[in-house]
Amino acid sequence: DEELNAKVDEMFQSMGEKPRVEVCRVGQKKPGGVTRPVKVTTASSTVADQLLLKSRKLCLLEKYKKVYVNPDRSPEEREQRRVLVKEVKRLSEEEKEKRHYIRNGKVCSVPRSAT
Repeated sequence: DEELNAKVDEMFQSMGEKPRVEVCRVGQKKPGGVTRPVKVTTASSTVADQLLLKSRKLCLLEKYKKVYVNPDRSPEEREQRRVLVKEVKRLSEEEKEKRHYIRNGKVCSVPRSAT
């Protein structure tokens, strides 16, 4: 789809990159205009790693605030991630005075700042 390719190219250009990629939507089209994830395939893992590192800049741009770039994960990695996300959600409910997040395959917690 030309429009999808143009949108992804524009997003990468805003990150200062212009990689050659293949782009496609994932999942079945559903009524109601639900946005489906986009799968981006790069020529090499080096390019993918570089894009993942730079993707943090997207949250600074208003247009891409709700865009999340995630690495491809094996079924085992997805299951481990699912368990960690459940743990973060549980801790967030129980310990509201702390901010919980996942880093390097572990759940981390820090006190919430008073901002």
